[in-house]
Amino acid sequence: LEAFPLDSLQMLGIIDFDARRMALVRAPDGVVHRVTRGNHLGQNYGQVGDIAESQIELNELIPDGFGGWIRRPAVLALTP
Repeated sequence: LEAFPLDSLQMLGIIDFDARRMALVRAPDGVVHRVTRGNHLGQNYGQVGDIAESQIELNELIPDGFGGWIRRPAVLALTP
């Protein structure tokens, strides 16, 4: 899922299993993946922080233009 831009991924829903929450995410190639906290999404090194009922919250690392990196929050919302 790191090969695809974040805006090309679709959150389809969640699964709660054995006190562990997973999100279902569809990649542009049509494959559905199970995502848990700590997994990576998108091309900006996005790491999943929290999985809520309607969105996946993550932090991305993006270049700051001066040779450093900035941590930026991002959200992948549930697709209606």
